[in-house]
Amino acid sequence: SKEPDVNILHVGPMYISATAAEQIEQTISELADDYNGDGKIKVGILDITVNKFGNEDAGIDPVNYDHNNKGLQRFQTEIRAGDTVIYALDKEFFDICVEEDLLMPLDEVIDDAYMPEKTVDGYGVYMADLKAKELKGLDSFPETAILCIRRSPDRDDIKYGRSMETWKGNRDTFVNIIKYGQ
Repeated sequence: SKEPDVNILHVGPMYISATAAEQIEQTISELADDYNGDGKIKVGILDITVNKFGNEDAGIDPVNYDHNNKGLQRFQTEIRAGDTVIYALDKEFFDICVEEDLLMPLDEVIDDAYMPEKTVDGYGVYMADLKAKELKGLDSFPETAILCIRRSPDRDDIKYGRSMETWKGNRDTFVNIIKYGQ
């Protein structure tokens, strides 16, 4: 099967380089299992770069609005119909997902023994607060990115093509990232 075992979405102002993406894939494959049974652990990464709006007076470069609009559209499409399950999101995109009730509450996927001390609205954890942030590749995510997980297909109003089996595999990997080093 060419289907990835784990699907990760990153949305924010920082671009994840090809080298970093390879390192993320390698690290995540060590925290995942071969959920689709094809004999390989494949990790899919979708990186959507959406910049903060520029302010030349404050020394912030102006934004390419066409590129930004494409990124915003891609994000909206992905959260409605995409394959990604594990998200690393800039706060404003995390807030959109919370508002639209797309995320799974952490206390429904993480055992109390491994629940991070600090959560973001009960749905995510800042990368900076995770020991896994030290791992090769994961260290390329911004510290302010919020790691969270998509609501399971059986509890989601949007039918986005993920099976429960695929979601459970991604959930197990998400839990392994949270538990790493604890």
